[in-house]
Amino acid sequence: MRDDTSIREVESPNWWRVWIGFLILWTAFSVLGTYFNYEFGVVRNRPISWGQSIRMNVIEYGIWAVILTPLILLLCAKIPLARRNWLRFALAHLLSITGIIGIDVLIKTVWGVNIFPRMTALPFAPQFHKVLFSEAEPDTHIYMLVAVIGYVVAYYTQLRNQERQQAALETELIRTDLQVLRMQLQPHFLFNALHSVAALVNTDPRAARKMICSLGDLLRISLAGQELAEATLRSELEFLDLYLDIQKVRFQDQLVTEINIASDVLDTKVPYLLLQPLAENAIKHGVARRPGRGKVEIRAYRESETVCVRVGNDSDVSHDVPDHERLGIGLENIRRRLQILYGADGQLSAHALSDGRFEVEVRVPFQFRSTAAQESQLQSPVPLRA
Repeated sequence: MRDDTSIREVESPNWWRVWIGFLILWTAFSVLGTYFNYEFGVVRNRPISWGQSIRMNVIEYGIWAVILTPLILLLCAKIPLARRNWLRFALAHLLSITGIIGIDVLIKTVWGVNIFPRMTALPFAPQFHKVLFSEAEPDTHIYMLVAVIGYVVAYYTQLRNQERQQAALETELIRTDLQVLRMQLQPHFLFNALHSVAALVNTDPRAARKMICSLGDLLRISLAGQELAEATLRSELEFLDLYLDIQKVRFQDQLVTEINIASDVLDTKVPYLLLQPLAENAIKHGVARRPGRGKVEIRAYRESETVCVRVGNDSDVSHDVPDHERLGIGLENIRRRLQILYGADGQLSAHALSDGRFEVEVRVPFQFRSTAAQESQLQSPVPLRA
Protein backbone atom coordinates (compact mmCIF):
# COMPACT_ATOMS: atom_id res chain seq x y z
CA MET A 1 0.00 0.00 0.00
CA ARG A 2 2.96 2.28 0.24
CA ASP A 3 3.45 4.91 -2.42
CA ASP A 4 6.62 7.03 -2.49
CA THR A 5 5.10 9.63 -4.80
CA SER A 6 4.96 12.96 -3.01
CA ILE A 7 1.96 15.14 -3.54
CA ARG A 8 4.32 18.11 -3.73
CA GLU A 9 6.11 16.73 -6.79
CA VAL A 10 4.93 18.63 -9.86
CA GLU A 11 6.27 17.63 -13.22
CA SER A 12 6.74 20.51 -15.64
CA PRO A 13 6.58 19.99 -19.42
CA ASN A 14 9.92 18.83 -20.80
CA TRP A 15 10.25 21.42 -23.54
CA TRP A 16 13.61 20.03 -24.62
CA ARG A 17 11.97 16.76 -25.54
CA VAL A 18 9.25 18.60 -27.42
CA TRP A 19 11.88 20.51 -29.37
CA ILE A 20 13.80 17.29 -30.14
CA GLY A 21 10.53 15.82 -31.43
CA PHE A 22 10.10 18.78 -33.76
CA LEU A 23 13.75 18.52 -34.77
CA ILE A 24 13.13 14.94 -35.91
CA LEU A 25 9.96 16.06 -37.70
CA TRP A 26 11.72 18.88 -39.56
CA THR A 27 14.55 16.54 -40.52
CA ALA A 28 12.05 14.08 -41.99
CA PHE A 29 10.34 16.92 -43.90
CA SER A 30 13.74 18.07 -45.17
CA VAL A 31 14.54 14.62 -46.55
CA LEU A 32 11.11 14.25 -48.18
CA GLY A 33 11.22 17.80 -49.50
CA THR A 34 14.61 17.22 -51.07
CA TYR A 35 13.32 14.22 -53.02
CA PHE A 36 10.01 15.81 -54.05
CA ASN A 37 11.62 19.11 -55.15
CA TYR A 38 14.11 17.27 -57.30
CA GLU A 39 11.46 15.06 -58.92
CA PHE A 40 9.08 18.02 -59.35
CA GLY A 41 11.76 19.88 -61.31
CA VAL A 42 12.27 16.84 -63.54
CA VAL A 43 8.52 16.49 -64.22
CA ARG A 44 8.21 20.20 -65.14
CA ASN A 45 11.29 20.04 -67.37
CA ARG A 46 12.98 22.57 -65.12
CA PRO A 47 15.42 20.27 -63.35
CA ILE A 48 17.60 21.27 -60.43
CA SER A 49 20.63 19.47 -59.09
CA TRP A 50 20.52 17.30 -55.99
CA GLY A 51 22.85 19.76 -54.30
CA GLN A 52 20.45 22.65 -54.93
CA SER A 53 17.49 20.60 -53.67
CA ILE A 54 19.35 19.57 -50.52
CA ARG A 55 20.54 23.12 -49.80
CA MET A 56 17.06 24.58 -50.34
CA ASN A 57 15.28 22.14 -48.00
CA VAL A 58 17.97 21.96 -45.32
CA ILE A 59 17.95 25.75 -44.92
CA GLU A 60 14.14 26.07 -45.29
CA TYR A 61 13.37 23.52 -42.55
CA GLY A 62 16.56 24.24 -40.64
CA ILE A 63 15.34 27.80 -39.96
CA TRP A 64 12.24 26.33 -38.30
CA ALA A 65 14.10 23.56 -36.49
CA VAL A 66 16.96 25.60 -35.02
CA ILE A 67 15.58 29.14 -34.67
CA LEU A 68 11.81 29.55 -34.95
CA THR A 69 10.47 26.42 -33.16
CA PRO A 70 12.55 27.01 -29.97
CA LEU A 71 11.30 30.62 -29.86
CA ILE A 72 7.66 29.50 -30.12
CA LEU A 73 8.09 26.81 -27.45
CA LEU A 74 9.80 29.35 -25.20
CA LEU A 75 6.79 31.63 -25.48
CA CYS A 76 4.43 28.70 -24.75
CA ALA A 77 6.40 27.99 -21.59
CA LYS A 78 6.31 31.64 -20.50
CA ILE A 79 2.67 32.33 -21.43
CA PRO A 80 0.56 29.35 -20.25
CA LEU A 81 -2.94 28.80 -21.56
CA ALA A 82 -5.26 30.28 -18.90
CA ARG A 83 -8.80 31.60 -18.99
CA ARG A 84 -8.02 34.60 -16.80
CA ASN A 85 -5.40 35.95 -19.19
CA TRP A 86 -6.92 35.70 -22.64
CA LEU A 87 -6.02 39.28 -23.61
CA ARG A 88 -2.39 38.91 -22.57
CA PHE A 89 -2.26 35.50 -24.24
CA ALA A 90 -3.67 36.80 -27.55
CA LEU A 91 -1.45 39.88 -27.65
CA ALA A 92 1.68 37.87 -26.84
CA HIS A 93 1.07 35.41 -29.65
CA LEU A 94 0.06 38.11 -32.11
CA LEU A 95 3.36 39.87 -31.51
CA SER A 96 5.16 36.52 -31.61
CA ILE A 97 3.64 35.56 -34.97
CA THR A 98 4.70 38.94 -36.36
CA GLY A 99 8.23 38.44 -35.06
CA ILE A 100 8.51 34.85 -36.33
CA ILE A 101 7.32 35.85 -39.82
CA GLY A 102 9.71 38.81 -39.77
CA ILE A 103 12.71 36.60 -38.89
CA ASP A 104 11.85 34.02 -41.54
CA VAL A 105 11.26 36.64 -44.24
CA LEU A 106 14.42 38.55 -43.33
CA ILE A 107 16.63 35.44 -43.59
CA LYS A 108 15.12 34.45 -46.93
CA THR A 109 15.39 38.02 -48.26
CA VAL A 110 19.08 38.20 -47.46
CA TRP A 111 20.06 34.65 -48.47
CA GLY A 112 17.20 33.80 -50.82
CA VAL A 113 19.15 34.07 -54.06
CA ASN A 114 21.74 31.63 -52.70
CA ILE A 115 19.08 29.26 -51.31
CA PHE A 116 16.39 29.07 -53.98
CA PRO A 117 17.71 28.38 -57.50
CA ARG A 118 14.97 30.25 -59.38
CA MET A 119 14.74 33.29 -57.11
CA THR A 120 15.38 36.55 -58.95
CA ALA A 121 17.79 39.03 -57.38
CA LEU A 122 16.02 42.29 -56.41
CA PRO A 123 16.81 45.25 -54.16
CA PHE A 124 16.18 44.63 -50.48
CA ALA A 125 12.82 46.43 -50.12
CA PRO A 126 11.00 44.85 -53.09
CA GLN A 127 12.60 41.49 -52.28
CA PHE A 128 11.40 41.70 -48.67
CA HIS A 129 7.91 42.68 -49.87
CA LYS A 130 7.80 39.77 -52.32
CA VAL A 131 9.02 37.17 -49.78
CA LEU A 132 6.66 38.54 -47.09
CA PHE A 133 3.53 37.95 -49.15
CA SER A 134 4.69 34.49 -50.25
CA GLU A 135 5.73 33.26 -46.77
CA ALA A 136 3.34 35.01 -44.33
CA GLU A 137 0.43 32.58 -44.73
CA PRO A 138 2.39 29.28 -44.52
CA ASP A 139 4.47 30.69 -41.65
CA THR A 140 1.28 31.52 -39.76
CA HIS A 141 -0.04 27.99 -40.27
CA ILE A 142 3.21 26.42 -39.11
CA TYR A 143 3.37 28.76 -36.11
CA MET A 144 -0.14 27.77 -35.02
CA LEU A 145 0.66 24.06 -35.45
CA VAL A 146 3.81 24.31 -33.29
CA ALA A 147 2.04 26.39 -30.62
CA VAL A 148 -0.96 24.02 -30.47
CA ILE A 149 1.31 20.99 -30.07
CA GLY A 150 3.25 22.83 -27.37
CA TYR A 151 0.09 23.63 -25.41
CA VAL A 152 -1.23 20.08 -25.85
CA VAL A 153 1.97 18.76 -24.28
CA ALA A 154 1.66 21.30 -21.46
CA TYR A 155 -1.99 20.37 -20.87
CA TYR A 156 -1.22 16.66 -20.89
CA THR A 157 1.57 17.21 -18.36
CA GLN A 158 -0.73 19.26 -16.14
CA LEU A 159 -3.43 16.58 -16.38
CA ARG A 160 -0.92 13.90 -15.43
CA ASN A 161 0.21 16.02 -12.48
CA GLN A 162 -3.37 16.27 -11.26
CA GLU A 163 -3.86 12.52 -11.62
CA ARG A 164 -0.65 11.86 -9.68
CA GLN A 165 -1.62 14.28 -6.94
CA GLN A 166 -5.08 12.75 -6.70
CA ALA A 167 -3.60 9.24 -6.55
CA ALA A 168 -1.12 10.36 -3.90
CA LEU A 169 -3.89 11.94 -1.83
CA GLU A 170 -6.02 8.81 -2.12
CA THR A 171 -3.03 6.70 -1.07
CA GLU A 172 -2.44 8.95 1.94
CA LEU A 173 -6.10 8.66 2.91
CA ILE A 174 -6.03 4.88 2.59
CA ARG A 175 -2.83 4.72 4.61
CA THR A 176 -4.38 6.91 7.29
CA ASP A 177 -7.53 4.79 7.38
CA LEU A 178 -5.51 1.61 7.77
CA GLN A 179 -3.40 3.20 10.50
CA VAL A 180 -6.54 4.21 12.39
CA LEU A 181 -7.93 0.70 12.07
CA ARG A 182 -4.70 -0.81 13.37
CA MET A 183 -4.68 1.60 16.29
CA GLN A 184 -8.25 0.52 17.03
CA LEU A 185 -7.48 -3.19 16.79
CA GLN A 186 -4.25 -3.43 18.80
CA PRO A 187 -5.59 -1.93 22.07
CA HIS A 188 -8.69 -4.10 21.61
CA PHE A 189 -6.90 -7.45 21.86
CA LEU A 190 -4.44 -6.00 24.40
CA PHE A 191 -7.22 -5.09 26.83
CA ASN A 192 -8.86 -8.48 26.36
CA ALA A 193 -5.56 -10.23 27.04
CA LEU A 194 -4.94 -8.11 30.15
CA HIS A 195 -8.42 -9.01 31.34
CA SER A 196 -7.47 -12.67 31.03
CA VAL A 197 -4.28 -12.07 33.03
CA ALA A 198 -6.21 -10.23 35.75
CA ALA A 199 -8.58 -13.17 36.09
CA LEU A 200 -5.66 -15.47 36.98
CA VAL A 201 -3.57 -13.22 39.22
CA ASN A 202 -5.21 -14.42 42.44
CA THR A 203 -6.20 -17.96 41.44
CA ASP A 204 -3.06 -19.03 39.54
CA PRO A 205 -0.14 -16.55 39.82
CA ARG A 206 2.21 -18.86 37.95
CA ALA A 207 -0.11 -19.06 34.96
CA ALA A 208 -0.59 -15.29 35.11
CA ARG A 209 3.18 -14.76 34.88
CA LYS A 210 3.36 -17.10 31.91
CA MET A 211 0.58 -15.15 30.20
CA ILE A 212 2.40 -11.86 30.81
CA CYS A 213 5.55 -13.24 29.12
CA SER A 214 3.54 -14.45 26.15
CA LEU A 215 1.74 -11.11 26.02
CA GLY A 216 5.09 -9.33 25.85
CA ASP A 217 6.10 -11.41 22.82
CA LEU A 218 2.73 -10.72 21.26
CA LEU A 219 3.09 -6.97 21.68
CA ARG A 220 6.64 -7.00 20.34
CA ILE A 221 5.55 -8.66 17.09
CA SER A 222 2.51 -6.40 16.89
CA LEU A 223 4.58 -3.22 17.22
CA ALA A 224 7.19 -4.49 14.74
CA GLY A 225 4.51 -4.79 12.06
CA GLN A 226 2.45 -1.72 12.86
CA GLU A 227 3.29 -0.09 9.49
CA LEU A 228 2.23 -3.12 7.50
CA ALA A 229 -1.00 -3.28 5.55
CA GLU A 230 -0.48 -6.91 4.57
CA ALA A 231 1.50 -9.86 5.86
CA THR A 232 2.01 -13.47 4.80
CA LEU A 233 -0.33 -16.10 6.16
CA ARG A 234 2.74 -17.80 7.63
CA SER A 235 3.57 -14.79 9.81
CA GLU A 236 -0.09 -14.49 10.79
CA LEU A 237 0.06 -18.09 12.04
CA GLU A 238 3.09 -17.28 14.21
CA PHE A 239 1.22 -14.37 15.75
CA LEU A 240 -1.86 -16.55 16.25
CA ASP A 241 0.17 -19.22 18.07
CA LEU A 242 1.29 -16.67 20.68
CA TYR A 243 -2.26 -15.48 21.16
CA LEU A 244 -3.61 -19.01 21.53
CA ASP A 245 -0.90 -19.79 24.10
CA ILE A 246 -2.31 -17.00 26.25
CA GLN A 247 -5.88 -18.19 25.82
CA LYS A 248 -4.98 -21.81 26.57
CA VAL A 249 -3.50 -20.75 29.88
CA ARG A 250 -6.73 -19.00 30.70
CA PHE A 251 -9.20 -21.65 29.52
CA GLN A 252 -7.05 -24.74 30.17
CA ASP A 253 -8.73 -27.87 28.77
CA GLN A 254 -11.91 -25.94 27.98
CA LEU A 255 -10.32 -24.61 24.75
CA VAL A 256 -9.64 -27.03 21.90
CA THR A 257 -8.08 -25.67 18.70
CA GLU A 258 -7.67 -27.27 15.31
CA ILE A 259 -5.65 -25.48 12.63
CA ASN A 260 -5.36 -26.74 9.09
CA ILE A 261 -3.64 -24.45 6.57
CA ALA A 262 -2.95 -25.63 3.03
CA SER A 263 0.74 -25.41 2.16
CA ASP A 264 0.14 -23.52 -1.09
CA VAL A 265 -1.32 -20.49 0.72
CA LEU A 266 1.26 -20.08 3.48
CA ASP A 267 3.13 -17.33 1.63
CA THR A 268 0.16 -15.52 0.16
CA LYS A 269 -0.56 -11.97 1.28
CA VAL A 270 -3.45 -11.35 3.65
CA PRO A 271 -4.44 -8.30 5.74
CA TYR A 272 -2.15 -7.78 8.71
CA LEU A 273 -3.70 -9.07 11.97
CA LEU A 274 -6.27 -11.23 10.22
CA LEU A 275 -6.25 -14.56 12.07
CA GLN A 276 -5.97 -13.26 15.65
CA PRO A 277 -9.21 -11.21 15.61
CA LEU A 278 -11.02 -14.13 13.95
CA ALA A 279 -9.81 -16.51 16.65
CA GLU A 280 -10.57 -13.97 19.38
CA ASN A 281 -14.12 -13.59 18.12
CA ALA A 282 -14.58 -17.38 18.06
CA ILE A 283 -13.28 -17.73 21.62
CA LYS A 284 -15.18 -14.77 23.02
CA HIS A 285 -18.55 -15.65 21.50
CA GLY A 286 -18.13 -19.42 21.54
CA VAL A 287 -15.79 -21.04 24.04
CA ALA A 288 -16.14 -18.38 26.75
CA ARG A 289 -19.95 -18.73 26.75
CA ARG A 290 -20.07 -22.51 26.98
CA PRO A 291 -20.03 -24.40 30.25
CA GLY A 292 -17.89 -27.24 28.86
CA ARG A 293 -15.26 -27.73 26.22
CA GLY A 294 -15.44 -25.63 23.07
CA LYS A 295 -13.64 -26.14 19.80
CA VAL A 296 -12.19 -23.48 17.50
CA GLU A 297 -11.33 -24.67 14.00
CA ILE A 298 -9.22 -22.56 11.62
CA ARG A 299 -8.83 -23.53 7.96
CA ALA A 300 -7.27 -21.81 4.97
CA TYR A 301 -7.11 -23.03 1.40
CA ARG A 302 -7.10 -21.83 -2.17
CA GLU A 303 -10.08 -21.72 -4.49
CA SER A 304 -8.96 -20.70 -7.98
CA GLU A 305 -7.56 -17.14 -7.56
CA THR A 306 -9.02 -16.69 -4.08
CA VAL A 307 -7.74 -17.59 -0.62
CA CYS A 308 -10.52 -18.73 1.69
CA VAL A 309 -10.02 -18.51 5.48
CA ARG A 310 -12.69 -20.10 7.68
CA VAL A 311 -12.85 -19.88 11.46
CA GLY A 312 -15.58 -21.91 13.12
CA ASN A 313 -16.51 -22.44 16.75
CA ASP A 314 -19.02 -24.34 18.86
CA SER A 315 -21.81 -21.93 19.65
CA ASP A 316 -25.00 -21.73 21.66
CA VAL A 317 -26.07 -18.55 19.87
CA SER A 318 -29.58 -18.65 18.42
CA HIS A 319 -29.81 -18.86 14.65
CA ASP A 320 -32.20 -15.93 14.78
CA VAL A 321 -29.55 -13.48 15.97
CA PRO A 322 -28.68 -11.08 13.09
CA ASP A 323 -25.17 -11.29 11.66
CA HIS A 324 -24.30 -7.70 12.64
CA GLU A 325 -24.91 -8.55 16.31
CA ARG A 326 -22.47 -11.45 16.09
CA LEU A 327 -19.71 -9.21 14.67
CA GLY A 328 -17.61 -7.46 17.27
CA ILE A 329 -15.00 -4.73 16.88
CA GLY A 330 -12.43 -7.15 15.49
CA LEU A 331 -14.61 -8.48 12.66
CA GLU A 332 -15.96 -5.06 11.69
CA ASN A 333 -12.37 -3.87 11.63
CA ILE A 334 -11.41 -6.72 9.27
CA ARG A 335 -14.38 -6.00 7.02
CA ARG A 336 -13.40 -2.35 6.63
CA ARG A 337 -9.77 -3.23 5.91
CA LEU A 338 -10.85 -5.76 3.29
CA GLN A 339 -12.86 -3.05 1.55
CA ILE A 340 -9.90 -0.63 1.61
CA LEU A 341 -7.31 -3.16 0.43
CA TYR A 342 -9.26 -5.23 -2.09
CA GLY A 343 -12.59 -3.55 -2.79
CA ALA A 344 -15.17 -6.08 -3.98
CA ASP A 345 -12.51 -8.84 -4.07
CA GLY A 346 -12.25 -8.87 -0.26
CA GLN A 347 -15.25 -10.38 1.52
CA LEU A 348 -16.24 -11.32 5.05
CA SER A 349 -19.34 -13.28 5.93
CA ALA A 350 -20.64 -14.82 9.17
CA HIS A 351 -23.27 -17.52 9.44
CA ALA A 352 -24.57 -20.26 11.69
CA LEU A 353 -24.08 -23.84 10.47
CA SER A 354 -26.68 -26.58 10.54
CA ASP A 355 -24.79 -28.52 13.25
CA GLY A 356 -25.13 -25.64 15.72
CA ARG A 357 -21.65 -24.23 15.09
CA PHE A 358 -20.87 -20.66 14.00
CA GLU A 359 -18.42 -19.78 11.23
CA VAL A 360 -16.75 -16.66 9.85
CA GLU A 361 -15.41 -16.79 6.31
CA VAL A 362 -12.91 -14.37 4.78
CA ARG A 363 -12.00 -14.31 1.08
CA VAL A 364 -9.07 -12.37 -0.36
CA PRO A 365 -7.29 -12.44 -3.75
CA PHE A 366 -4.52 -15.02 -4.05
CA GLN A 367 -1.20 -13.13 -4.09
CA PHE A 368 1.73 -15.51 -4.11
CA ARG A 369 5.33 -14.35 -4.42
CA SER A 370 7.51 -17.39 -4.74
CA THR A 371 11.15 -17.49 -3.65
CA ALA A 372 13.61 -20.39 -3.53
CA ALA A 373 13.23 -20.60 0.25
CA GLN A 374 9.48 -20.59 0.01
CA GLU A 375 9.53 -23.33 -2.62
CA SER A 376 11.50 -25.59 -0.29
CA GLN A 377 9.13 -24.87 2.57
CA LEU A 378 6.06 -25.65 0.48
CA GLN A 379 7.24 -29.11 -0.45
CA SER A 380 6.00 -30.57 2.83
CA PRO A 381 2.37 -30.17 3.94
CA VAL A 382 1.48 -28.23 7.07
CA PRO A 383 0.58 -30.69 9.84
CA LEU A 384 -2.78 -30.58 11.58
CA ARG A 385 -2.30 -28.87 14.93
CA ALA A 386 -4.45 -29.07 18.04
